[in-house]
Amino acid sequence: MVEEMSAVKPSFVLHLCFQRRETQGPSAAATPCPCYNGYMRIRRISCLLPLIALLCVVTAGERLVEAPFVIEFDPGRDALARRSLAVLQEARAEVAKRLPCGDAPVRVVICSTMASFERSTRLRSRGHLVEGVARSEQGVIVVKAPGLRRQAFDYAGTLRHELIHVLLARNTDVSALPRWLNEGLAMTVGGDYRWESMFRVARMHLGGRIIPYRELNLELAAPHTDLAFGDAYAQSLSMTRFLRDRIGEEGLWQLVGALRTTTFSRALEDKTGLTPWQLHEAWEHSLWKVAVVSSLVSGCSLFPLGALLLTMAYWRKRRRGQRILARWEEEEAEADDGCLLAHELEGREPPHAWEADYEEE
Repeated sequence: MVEEMSAVKPSFVLHLCFQRRETQGPSAAATPCPCYNGYMRIRRISCLLPLIALLCVVTAGERLVEAPFVIEFDPGRDALARRSLAVLQEARAEVAKRLPCGDAPVRVVICSTMASFERSTRLRSRGHLVEGVARSEQGVIVVKAPGLRRQAFDYAGTLRHELIHVLLARNTDVSALPRWLNEGLAMTVGGDYRWESMFRVARMHLGGRIIPYRELNLELAAPHTDLAFGDAYAQSLSMTRFLRDRIGEEGLWQLVGALRTTTFSRALEDKTGLTPWQLHEAWEHSLWKVAVVSSLVSGCSLFPLGALLLTMAYWRKRRRGQRILARWEEEEAEADDGCLLAHELEGREPPHAWEADYEEE
């Protein structure tokens, strides 16, 4: 009945209702039309169906509670839930000094199917690209269970990554924290290091694919292609490392702490004297080092890099040996020129034969 009524146009239903009222006369005008009321009831229920389905998916399963975390998982995944809780508790303790969690709970939903992950995160086009999503201001984390993706991924790193998003929201003004720095901190502090990002940034630099600063946050929020999505994450991590190396670990956290009360542009200028665009330009100028390293392994083989390192090690060892030999020669020359023998220096008799042989030898 629901499917049939949903196929009928509202204008046609209203036309039938008014026609029935006209044929029944004035006395029937005050009586509600059963057809119209049925249509409106079904329409209200159909509007609530997506919300009901979302709540059923998110809240289904079992729970493991250990403050401040509430782990929700499918039946039979108890071991995974306990392992996830251990990872989160350890990560919270590691960053507690800089990013305290507070007393508010952190809800973690582990999805064992792609359908539940997409419904829980409301992702459709990018659901296959990400392993986890954090609704940081609500304190909710949704992650894929290991084995859900065909390609292996760092499940523990994903949990730490999303937890850092939640903790940043609780310790800064998220509206003042640029999305690229938010993602870069989550990857750096969360241990989601992603070694391949260095080579990806190098390829971006060599191929002219560096994302302009004004477009970087937009590509992270709504990428136009899968390639741009990956490039935006790699660039965010590289820029965060560059900023950390420029002002130091303490300087970076002082800048992040200042975002509670000021904008990123002002905090960055107070700390570095640079605007965000100047920081982006300085970072881009530093990419030649990354490009050189990447070009050595661009042939999909480690042989060129290994040969270079072997040659460098040989010349380093050879120069070190030459320095040692030169120092020995200098010491011998000084001994021959002006140094007295031990028995002459002490004013005693010439040594015994065996002592003389020893000194001579």
